[in-house]
Amino acid sequence: MTQITDLAMLQEAIWENNQRPHGTGQAAAAENIVGQAEALGPEAEIKALFHLISAYEFSADRHKMLVPFARVLRLWDQDPTVFDHSTTHSLFWDFKWVTTGMLDLPRVPLAAIENWLTEMDRRYRLAGHTERAVRMSEFYIADHVGDTGRAQRAFDGWLAAERGEMADCHACETARQGEFYADGGDDAKAVRHWQPVLDGQQTCAEEPHRALARSLLPLVRLGRLTEARTNHLRGYPMVKGSESLMHSVAKHIEFCALTGNEARGLELLADTPAYFQADGEPEPRMGFYAVTALLMDRLVALGRGDLRVPGPAGRSWTAADLAEHARTEALTLAGRFDARNGTTAVSERVRAGLGAEPLLDRLPLGLRAVLPVVSGGAVAAGGAGPAGDAGGSDGATGTGRDDDAGAGVASDVGPGADDGADGDMPVAVRAALDRYEQAKANDDLAGMAAGMSEAIDQAGDAAAPGWRAGAHLQLSEVLAAQEDLPGAVHHAYEAVAWADLTDPRFAVAARTRLGGLLMAGRRHDEAAPVLEQALTDLDPSPEVHGEGNLVQVRWWLGECAAHRHEPAEAARHWLAAAQVAQHWPEQDDHAMLATLAAEALERAGEGLSAELAYERAADLWAEVGDALHQVRTTRAWAWAVRNRDVAEASRIMTGATRACEAALADSTDPDELAELRVQLPETLEQHARVIADEDLDTGRFRGLHDGALEEAYALAGRAESLLRESDDVARWCRAALLAAELGVESGSVAAGLELVAAVEARIEGDEELGAFGGHAGWIRDQVTT
Repeated sequence: MTQITDLAMLQEAIWENNQRPHGTGQAAAAENIVGQAEALGPEAEIKALFHLISAYEFSADRHKMLVPFARVLRLWDQDPTVFDHSTTHSLFWDFKWVTTGMLDLPRVPLAAIENWLTEMDRRYRLAGHTERAVRMSEFYIADHVGDTGRAQRAFDGWLAAERGEMADCHACETARQGEFYADGGDDAKAVRHWQPVLDGQQTCAEEPHRALARSLLPLVRLGRLTEARTNHLRGYPMVKGSESLMHSVAKHIEFCALTGNEARGLELLADTPAYFQADGEPEPRMGFYAVTALLMDRLVALGRGDLRVPGPAGRSWTAADLAEHARTEALTLAGRFDARNGTTAVSERVRAGLGAEPLLDRLPLGLRAVLPVVSGGAVAAGGAGPAGDAGGSDGATGTGRDDDAGAGVASDVGPGADDGADGDMPVAVRAALDRYEQAKANDDLAGMAAGMSEAIDQAGDAAAPGWRAGAHLQLSEVLAAQEDLPGAVHHAYEAVAWADLTDPRFAVAARTRLGGLLMAGRRHDEAAPVLEQALTDLDPSPEVHGEGNLVQVRWWLGECAAHRHEPAEAARHWLAAAQVAQHWPEQDDHAMLATLAAEALERAGEGLSAELAYERAADLWAEVGDALHQVRTTRAWAWAVRNRDVAEASRIMTGATRACEAALADSTDPDELAELRVQLPETLEQHARVIADEDLDTGRFRGLHDGALEEAYALAGRAESLLRESDDVARWCRAALLAAELGVESGSVAAGLELVAAVEARIEGDEELGAFGGHAGWIRDQVTT
């Protein structure tokens, strides 16, 4: 690190360190900054200490924040005038974290924590802050030690106190308050309380991450299984590997252990090897060890105590070994807290968690996470797979941009009368399948759904996994065709779960289908991990899954990334899909993927790459003969180029105009002609704005090169004349006022004012168009001033 010699360099060093990911690395750099800041005086030292406190807060070193905070408090008591507004705020803001943060350290006496709470209360009153944060901190202490009466009083005081600038953010408060309701046994109230966070109305750096994790088991207990599954698939990627969100990771593991997803729990455990380290915070480590023991106990109960599992470094572990070790560690840590607190509350909570019984036998997650376990002899791996083709075509799919992606009944993917049932299908099942086939012959979707549903119910546990996978997927297809998307998704999840037990190839097809249904329901966060796993296992060879499926999965993953506001990741998927589609005879998909990639690259700040992608996409749309897409994409290309080269952007816009004019001359499709007549003036207007070099923030024109404004005025005037007889009056007003403004700017004042008068006359008495009057008046004012 560069030597820090003044406050400006200190601020730069703090800013650079804040760009690093939260964790021990950032905290170590913050410690170095403090060491250098001490020589610069108290003001620098204070800023550096607060940065260190923040770094500790979001790492596994949270317990270390006591020392720098005590130093800051001493500096405040020595001379508060050294603190500016920001550091004064930080002093009182961090008080609450330091007070309650000591609860996580069993070596800190409870009396000392209570003293800090008293000191916090005193200092807040002197500073004029409300008592909301104080009551919240008191609640944390009382709840931790098991003083239920005091906890309830503090909780009520917390909610009743006025919100001030020291109150936690709405999202954090809502998340923790909901947990109190859930701990008290009122899951329904907890979920209602969490809803603003879960819905994204209240967010912060660690929410909805924690609320999603906290909601899992309450939702399962309420029977709201779809929401629980969604919150797991959406929430786990948010907390994966985070040092400061170990509690949330533990809740996801607990959810897996209690919903028949032990294999998924092992995957999560393997993602977090650092959580087993002995130098982390005792309280979250205690919780992590407790859910680890719970998960291992489930494996032992399933007869897999000898299974090799991830655990603390230094030795190999079986599930049985780790169960004993993790239980011992969790209870030992709990005992340390109880000894400090003088109660048994912590141990009681840990023991209750260790003894939790499964809430469900199985909740399918759509992920490849299956233990090779035979339960009761009823379900055995290795059954025959479903009939029909599990793959896809090698041609263009086109469904990546279809709002109804995933709907409709595919070719026969369901079981036949003899498929996968060991050749001895019960009579009731055969009868139900006959009714399904008869309904299918009559195009009777309702009858098909009833027949397959009855077949599944009658087959029960006696059916092989392969048969069940095909049956559920076929029923899913039928329900999708009936526009019963929730039902289709449910049975697609079942299909994936059963296919994972027997047929990896079919499992990929089922998982891809599930991903498509989730995308059709706009459930992007839920679809992403399903599709990512499908992509990992997908074989694009024609005889297996086909290039069409590969492109489709990449397409959807790009949409998922865009939904998460990750344009670079979206572009990566779309470019990879385009690379495959470029060899297909039909190039529509290639063109669309190139366009999507260009837009994503532009949003990601990759200007030159975006320009190249737009150019390629425009050429492709011209090649396939889609004039409308060609014109729109060419305009986007011009805008991408504009900030680098206005003249080049103008040349590209001219190309868009010519393409539109050529299509108008050649097309015989009435609908296409109508749209082209809209696009031509739109292109002319955008061309005018490009060469006038319009500032998109202020709306002012910066065109200074010779003739720029005159050329722009001519283009805008042509757009206005094309729209003059249009029924879209608002559209004409916009073009007319642009031409008027450019006319005034370029010296054609009289013509410009004539257009202003025409607009004012056209909109007189029309409230919906009144906004154009303000622009018209502004143009007139430019002339008079």
